[in-house]
Amino acid sequence: MPEKYIRRDGVPILVRHTGRTTLPQDPPSLGSGPAILCLHDAGLQSSVFTELLAAAAFSEESGIGGALAFDLPGHGRSGRLDSLPSIAEMTEMAQWVAGWCHATRPILVGHGMGALVALEWARTRGDSIAGLVLCGAGLALGIEDETIETMRRVTRGKAPRPFDPSRVWKEGGQELMRRAYMEGIRTDPRATLVDLEASRAWSDAFDGGSGIRCPVSIVNGQAENDACRSRAESLAGTLGSASIIEVEGAAHFLPLEKPEALASEIRRVAEAL
Repeated sequence: MPEKYIRRDGVPILVRHTGRTTLPQDPPSLGSGPAILCLHDAGLQSSVFTELLAAAAFSEESGIGGALAFDLPGHGRSGRLDSLPSIAEMTEMAQWVAGWCHATRPILVGHGMGALVALEWARTRGDSIAGLVLCGAGLALGIEDETIETMRRVTRGKAPRPFDPSRVWKEGGQELMRRAYMEGIRTDPRATLVDLEASRAWSDAFDGGSGIRCPVSIVNGQAENDACRSRAESLAGTLGSASIIEVEGAAHFLPLEKPEALASEIRRVAEAL
């Protein structure tokens, strides 16, 4: 999978993309169809989308112009120690990356916190995107006090880094569980803490999606817990025309667990445009 660093105000931002490799100063070579821009979850990074970006759904025959994912500042292999402090600032960064890459009116694929970034983009600049595909949104919409406090203790060296195995389909095997665990420890816990606080603040202020007009698909893993699925269903209700589907054999880590199924839904949304 081609990747490159682009710089904003001196901060290196890692971008992964489909298509051929391009020179450092040149944007990725995207096709004529709508591009896909993948937005990662709290405490994760763009590597969670590696299999999704490689899916056959993103070939020229699919009508999709290419796919991109990037590490937010403070995550994965991008620069800075801390995350951006708000969903609004993460959204502005995503818009800047899309602009640099010449991804005009992309379809946004948001996982967890990335779903909140996608919703914020649709809420504030809806005319600049073609559609939304949101997965794992229910978890990001229900960050609990205990979750934030645990991560705060981790940053102070007073608690081990937590891992919730229920976020992964229990019959997916040890390798999938190990991959999900490794994805969750590549980013500094200080950035994860800021992510959780930003997600909580945004969710508390979210007053519904009445201003969101673009097509929205909400994808749930069938094995995700009932509270997360219920919040995702409530979100679909506030968005009016949003579709909602469930994918068998998956929980919260849909991009890792069922990349082909997620790619198929993205392709459906693209074709409907």
